[in-house]
Amino acid sequence: MKSFFLLSILMLLFFKAPSQNFSGDTWANVKANKGGSISLAYVETPSFVYQNNGKLTGICVDIMNDFVTWLNANKGVKVSSKFVGDGSSFKIMYDKTKSSNGGVFGLGNITITAERKKEVKFSPPFITNAAILVTQPQVPTLAKLEDISKTFANFTAYVAKGTTNEKRIMELKQKYFPAMKIAYATTSQEVLEKVFADPAGFAYLDMAFYIESVQLKKPIKRHSVGDKAAEQFGIIMPMNSDWAPVFEEFFNANGGYFNSQNYKSILLKHLGESGVKLVQSAK
Repeated sequence: MKSFFLLSILMLLFFKAPSQNFSGDTWANVKANKGGSISLAYVETPSFVYQNNGKLTGICVDIMNDFVTWLNANKGVKVSSKFVGDGSSFKIMYDKTKSSNGGVFGLGNITITAERKKEVKFSPPFITNAAILVTQPQVPTLAKLEDISKTFANFTAYVAKGTTNEKRIMELKQKYFPAMKIAYATTSQEVLEKVFADPAGFAYLDMAFYIESVQLKKPIKRHSVGDKAAEQFGIIMPMNSDWAPVFEEFFNANGGYFNSQNYKSILLKHLGESGVKLVQSAK
């Protein structure tokens, strides 16, 4: 009986124990050993990190592939990469990258903020994001933000916890719509699905979700008066990472990565022409 009790306690502790952090080789070790491996944590995000025929692709994935190719061609090393985590949660990706060690990179729609810079290291910004205020198509167009409590009366705002879009919704509530109803979701994709399912739902979503919805002819409407374009996305690393200098060197090499045809082709491939125009208008 005692053995059974002890076994039960051990099993309980095992299942409650937090999952291990991610890890990858440090740049110092890669240089010393002429090779190694980096880990790519991610949150699935349209255009940025997504599944295509069972394989992960996207803007962030292609950038990291170019980085590995550049390392191997210019630094005399042989580096490989691997995906870690399941891509289901922004918060899990962010928190686990933040607390990991060595060559771990976090990919997705990660807004560069002053608060986050105290917790993680960022790559140079690789794209300017526009956050889009969306509803279903039949909702009257919001003429000005001051009218939101009337135009969206009795509507529910859907938000993903811990995102910058949550902050945007809270600002709308505080400034213009004190009676706003808010419902939380785990991911931005779930937020989008709730808006599709609720004729009286609205949300702030990153432009990639809006672009994909338009391309797929989903029932979505953009209220452009609510557009927010003053943020940039970056790839993150743990604060203890020694990869930031060589990562920045990659972005600055050969006249600048963001001026390269490779980078421009990546944006066109994953955003389409209309998406690229939206990005350019957000700058």
